[in-house]
Amino acid sequence: MTTVSTSAFYNSAISSMNTLRTQTDTLQEEISTGNSIQQSSDNPLGAAQMRTLATADTMSTADTANANAATANLNLTDTTLTSFANIVTQIQTLATQAANGTLTSDQQANIGTQIAAYQTDLVALANTKNASGNALFGGQGTGDAYSVDSSGNATYNGTASANSVSLGNGMSVTTGITGPDFLNYTSGGAATNLLTVVSNLAAALQGGSSDPTTAAKDALDSLSDGLNAISTAQTTVGARLNWVSTTSTIQTAISTQRSTDEANIGGTDITTAVSQLQQALTVLQASQATFVKIANTSLFSMLT
Repeated sequence: MTTVSTSAFYNSAISSMNTLRTQTDTLQEEISTGNSIQQSSDNPLGAAQMRTLATADTMSTADTANANAATANLNLTDTTLTSFANIVTQIQTLATQAANGTLTSDQQANIGTQIAAYQTDLVALANTKNASGNALFGGQGTGDAYSVDSSGNATYNGTASANSVSLGNGMSVTTGITGPDFLNYTSGGAATNLLTVVSNLAAALQGGSSDPTTAAKDALDSLSDGLNAISTAQTTVGARLNWVSTTSTIQTAISTQRSTDEANIGGTDITTAVSQLQQALTVLQASQATFVKIANTSLFSMLT
């Protein structure tokens, strides 16, 4: 006859029930979190893969933030360039009027005053600030893109190139354009600057030229070329916006695949986990009931 000690029975039963409790706790955690890997020892290879995917998720979040910031900056650039074009168009209209030889000097001076006001507006647009508080057209500079001296001459204070940001997977985009990218251009074979053209035209019509009518006529070609430069800049900005949109689509596809990989590697199969939990709970409840029943029998108390 086999002899069973009371302590051995208790230890075995309690150990078995503790194992079942641990199993049910683990399954409940997997179901609630959706993660089948609670610690590296559960699946060392899977855990390593999940860490790699998590790092990629973090980098993707930064790339998405960069894409959103670039889009906002480029949209603001496009809107501001449209404002530039609208003002230059207004100046063209005024210059055409001033080029009419029938106007009096006072009438031309009045037009010059209006153009001077527009020139102030253009400088203000050139110093537009982005969401970070930096000059939109100042490249990587931190102050105003342009400063104006007492004679009305504008000087560029920014850097030669604009910022670029990473969009992930080796892709990047330049987030804007500099003032010289569109305000400096060639007209009639000579390098010129739109702000200077407008400033000189205003001065000529206000008495700074002995022949303001000719000055107005000469300015018309430069203003037209300036509009073309603005249009070219908008084309560049539009192409960059399209590039950001394209890369965002690519990143979304990659992110979706990464989510699928994470679910396959470390995700919980809810149906299977719930079934296993129910089975474990059933066994645990049965074990507890059996333990209580046996522990309370007189036969058990007779075992040594």
